[in-house]
Amino acid sequence: MEKKSLRELLEIAADAMLLVAPDGRLLFANPAAERLFGYTLDEFLELTLEDMIPRRFRALHSARRAEFAAQPKSRTMGAGLDIYGLRKDGSEFAADVSLSPLESGLVLATVYDVTERKRLEAEKAREQAHLIHDLEIANEELKNFAHVVSHDLKAPLRAIGSLADWIATDQKERLDAEGQEHLRLLIQRVRRMDALIDGVLRYSRIGRIHEAQVAVDLNELVYEVIDSLAPPAHVTVTVAADMPTIRAEKIRIQQLFQNLIANALRFMDKPRGRIRIDWADQGESWWFSVADNGPGIESRHFERIFHLFQTLNPRDRVESTGVGLAIVKKIVEQFEGRVWVESAVSQGTTFFFTLPKKIPETRPKQK
Repeated sequence: MEKKSLRELLEIAADAMLLVAPDGRLLFANPAAERLFGYTLDEFLELTLEDMIPRRFRALHSARRAEFAAQPKSRTMGAGLDIYGLRKDGSEFAADVSLSPLESGLVLATVYDVTERKRLEAEKAREQAHLIHDLEIANEELKNFAHVVSHDLKAPLRAIGSLADWIATDQKERLDAEGQEHLRLLIQRVRRMDALIDGVLRYSRIGRIHEAQVAVDLNELVYEVIDSLAPPAHVTVTVAADMPTIRAEKIRIQQLFQNLIANALRFMDKPRGRIRIDWADQGESWWFSVADNGPGIESRHFERIFHLFQTLNPRDRVESTGVGLAIVKKIVEQFEGRVWVESAVSQGTTFFFTLPKKIPETRPKQK
């Protein structure tokens, strides 16, 4: 009764199924197997499982079948390998085979024709290879662009700045108040353009140019950053005690704190400004914050401020390139951390970011 029930199930199954003896002989094949391989049931009974695969794979298959017989359990045959089935007419097809041992010592082999799936996988692999190739070309073009920006654009910009400075110094008395104001704006915008170019170059280097990871003592680095920014007398910057030593690319960590602290200083609007740098150990990651009592940010701008070239104030009122926070976001995400902001208008802003204690080491391809 059990044998009849199994046979009936195999007869109506949509997938090709073969009943195999321990020595590899075929004892039964369902109609789906007949359609897939092109043999009749009587022809199947004169064959072994090895006859169902191309000759070049038979020796390996025999060894794997012996391993399965020693430890029979349901599994996918040849996981991670390319398997092919052989039809009666000699044609081959890509296959997946599922093996299920039965109590009688027999094995039920289910064979799937995965030719179309393999074709789609190969097509996807080719598309990915093209995308990687295009990305490598784009990265090379970006590197060339950075070179052009650094040398070919900054040279005439410096010349304009020098000429404007000369006019402001030597021709000052010939200019009326309006002319002097226009000249001041010209010099200011030349300097802003110079700073913007530098910001773009710094942004483009993140993820493309890497340094060796070293032990970075944040007790030293954060104070060095603060000293370099020279906060005005009305702003007090405090740092939490016992900042940790982390292992990372030092220049990237320096850029993180420098951009966040500089951002807080730049927009400070209180007569007694306060900035605090804090940290916490979160087990597998470090948590840091840079808080200020400045003007605050409306919640609708929380995402926008991390985008390149985005500023919330007119550039002629508050000098900003709109690159600093984009650099912070790119560095943190490059290190597989997270960055976010909390703020209340008129009350201040706190930027938070996390860094894993084991920052992944990424190196550009060697050419």
